[in-house]
Amino acid sequence: MLSNLLYSTLSNAIDHLIRLDMSSEALLMSVLFSAAGAIVLSRFTGTIGNLTIPLNFSALFIGTGITNILLAGIDIPAIHYQQEIMLYTLLGLITGSFAMLWCVRPERS
Repeated sequence: MLSNLLYSTLSNAIDHLIRLDMSSEALLMSVLFSAAGAIVLSRFTGTIGNLTIPLNFSALFIGTGITNILLAGIDIPAIHYQQEIMLYTLLGLITGSFAMLWCVRPERS
């Protein structure tokens, strides 16, 4: 019940800000995995002060969002819908993390 409320609240808030063509499940997974990925990725990218984690989160969220939107029409018969969303989110996280690692390289000592 709480998760359904969280799905609808988060989905409605982002839909009002920008029009996304993502399901609420894909949106929630993108936000959660992008937040966790931003924390992990901040250990490997160069530090930009207080902007490191927000920039990493933004890059990962944009990557997961674009991937979920572009691959939404593809149906993989061997796996279920939620697993497809997780796979697409993972592909977006990989793309976003490589982009951040390329743009914000760690400092060399």
